[in-house]
Amino acid sequence: MIQVPSLRLVATGLFMAFLLVMTSLAHAQDPQTSLADSLTARLDRIEAALNRDSLSEQDFSGLREELLIVEEEANGKKTELQPTLTEARARLEALKPEETKEGETANAESTTLTDRRANLEDQVATLDAEIKLLTANEVRATQMLNKITLARQERFTELLFNRSNSLLNPALWLEGLGGLQVTGNAASYLFTDWVNFLSSKAASQIWQIIGMILLVAVVIVGPLRYLLFTGVSRLARLENPSPLQRSLHAAWATFVYTFVPFMIMLAIVLILKNAELVPPRVSDFLNQLGVVVWSTSLGYGLVRVLVAPAKPHYRMLNLSTSVAQKLFGLALILLVVTAIELTFRETQQLLFTPIETTILISGTSAVLVAVLVWLGMRISIGEEASEGENGEEGMTSTANAGNDLTTAFLPGFISVFKPVVWLACVAIILAVMLGYVSLGAFMAEQMLRVFVIVGLLGVLTSLVDNFFSEGLDVKNDRVRKAAHSIGIPLRAINQIGVILNGLIRILLYIAAALLIFAPWGVQSSDFLSSLRRAIFSVEIGDLTISPIAILGALAVFFIALVLVRSIQRWMERSLLPATNLDTGLKNSIQTSVGYVGFIIAAMLAFSYMGLDLSNIALVAGALSVGIGFGLQSIVNNFVSGLILLVERPIKTGDWVVVGEHQGFVQKISVRATKIETFDRATVILPNSELISNRVMNWMHNGAMGRIIVPVGVSYDADPEKVREVLMRVATDSPLVARYPEPSVVFLDFGASSLDFDIRCYVHDVLTSLSTASELRFAIFKALKEEGIEIPYPQTDVHIRSVVSSEAKKQLALAPDEEQESSAPVSVKRDEVDLPGDAAGADEGPGTHA
Repeated sequence: MIQVPSLRLVATGLFMAFLLVMTSLAHAQDPQTSLADSLTARLDRIEAALNRDSLSEQDFSGLREELLIVEEEANGKKTELQPTLTEARARLEALKPEETKEGETANAESTTLTDRRANLEDQVATLDAEIKLLTANEVRATQMLNKITLARQERFTELLFNRSNSLLNPALWLEGLGGLQVTGNAASYLFTDWVNFLSSKAASQIWQIIGMILLVAVVIVGPLRYLLFTGVSRLARLENPSPLQRSLHAAWATFVYTFVPFMIMLAIVLILKNAELVPPRVSDFLNQLGVVVWSTSLGYGLVRVLVAPAKPHYRMLNLSTSVAQKLFGLALILLVVTAIELTFRETQQLLFTPIETTILISGTSAVLVAVLVWLGMRISIGEEASEGENGEEGMTSTANAGNDLTTAFLPGFISVFKPVVWLACVAIILAVMLGYVSLGAFMAEQMLRVFVIVGLLGVLTSLVDNFFSEGLDVKNDRVRKAAHSIGIPLRAINQIGVILNGLIRILLYIAAALLIFAPWGVQSSDFLSSLRRAIFSVEIGDLTISPIAILGALAVFFIALVLVRSIQRWMERSLLPATNLDTGLKNSIQTSVGYVGFIIAAMLAFSYMGLDLSNIALVAGALSVGIGFGLQSIVNNFVSGLILLVERPIKTGDWVVVGEHQGFVQKISVRATKIETFDRATVILPNSELISNRVMNWMHNGAMGRIIVPVGVSYDADPEKVREVLMRVATDSPLVARYPEPSVVFLDFGASSLDFDIRCYVHDVLTSLSTASELRFAIFKALKEEGIEIPYPQTDVHIRSVVSSEAKKQLALAPDEEQESSAPVSVKRDEVDLPGDAAGADEGPGTHA
């Protein structure tokens, strides 16, 4: 069967030309016609075209592009009119009549006010109607885009599952091999005609053509060769390349192997076309052959880089040399098979290839691709098994000894799809054998496509990772100098590298996904349009959310917060130190400025977003319910923090005692207060506890505090003399305040001593411990000089023996002298007299234990 361009292509071209003419006329229509009406008319024409039968893929693409234009124009105009409508509604709201209560009469309005309100009402109605029509056109365009997508998917599915002859059918082989002769004859006629054309027309331009070819050869051999191959050869001569050098070599070698053959062919074709030596049919053949050269060169470059059979140190995959050479041979065979199939597929209409030949070549190449991929998987699995055995035996092969730098570079999730590859190979063979040649060929093509895309993804991600890990290493002198000159801290270099690496990886993954799913109907324009809509406007019911506006509001909020922090630092360093305010009040002022600045920053952010706070009344009501239940403690702590800042029962730097914790107030924040204990530990207390519980603040009324030093002296000492000595010690100490004056109190007659207290004041309560210590040293020295004893606690212990009843009977029967000389038979226990026990106990001063 011979496929000839039919009249359908001509009809399609005429239809598209008609559509473009009508579109241009629609743009040049009466300026009084609104854009919504114009878009409606264009959508009507597109919908009529969609209802036609037998639309080609080119027709669908053209209609789709036109719908995207309509959708973009509608969205842009709607965005342009929305602020105008909002302003008009605000002015109309300001001109509304005064509301009156029942029974009251409204004030009379002027004619100017009434006319102005009527004009605004008409303007609001017109703008609202235009925006609604634009929204309807946008929704209609989206629905028609979805209709095109569904139609293309149905056609794609129908083509895939269209059953033809199986490869097991001998008639297919006979007809297909016979069709090769038809294709060969067509190719022979094509090249014979071209040669005749060249011989008849190139005689006068032979020297010009030769000169251009020589010029291209000189450029390729000279500057181009130096630019492209010098870097690759320089990197290839390194014995121990770094990961970055290996990644650079892989990326640059892939570029060179891909573009050099294609550029050479392109240069020759351009020379011949400029000399008008390429007929139209030959030009089509060369264009289709360029696709084959490009695809084959890209595949060869990736295989050469990933496997690197002769350069283990530059091998991107962790393979031994023997396995790499086997896989390289299989890859070359795979490239040859793919190139042959792609050549027949691209030139089937030009060379009048019969359908049986196309089916035979497509099915055979699909089976060969599945078999070759299967063999490659078997070889790689055998390599992994041998490595595992060597690892268990504690051995390291020579091939893998140099592979320390050639670790696997592909993303980790790729290994999950190994079973999918096995199943795909089986499915390809079964589909072709059962007669679904289109399905098998498509699966084989997509499997190779995924291999190429994943290989490119691995090379690029490896390059990006190694660049940011080595190229932005802060240990590098050049990086340190560059960071110092720009003013970026060294610790921020790694953070910037990690963020940029993540962003570039995300972009690479998105690009790879779009390339993989492009044959399934996923196009980059669809993704970009969806991404644009998601960025600029997301509609949820009547609510429209703009992520780009949210990002702008966050930027405004962040900038405002930076300004507030700058003002706080200026107050802390310059303004507040110049005042006579105490430290706690300074901290309260600084914290209050931060709260007010935060509120102003939030208001600026809401204003930038265009958020009307009156529209969130329901949200505020819901939040109030939430505050009443789940957020009660948070609000309680927040309000308590405000009370602490206003009433200032405690201040920053105060010495407070809360329960079992005591220390200095370090910071009073919104939710909690930080207290630093004397052990340098930090206690975080909710503000509500400081308001509702008992808190002892040693510094609330000032830094002055009182200390009490207890002193005990002997009963033999003169109390008056003791008071005189203690008062002299207190008044002579430079750490004790002169006012209020220190005092000595005779506290009690203790069990072992006369108890006195020295009660005095210090200017700074923080010195109370050191002052008490100094006073004790001085008291001990003064009392010792005066001969006054400081007694220690005394205890009188009386011990008595208790004997058994049998011993008492023996003692009663024995003579008196035996009773005096003999000891008790057995002593059961010793007892300690307690107060009020056996008579005769000594009741002198002391503590009975």
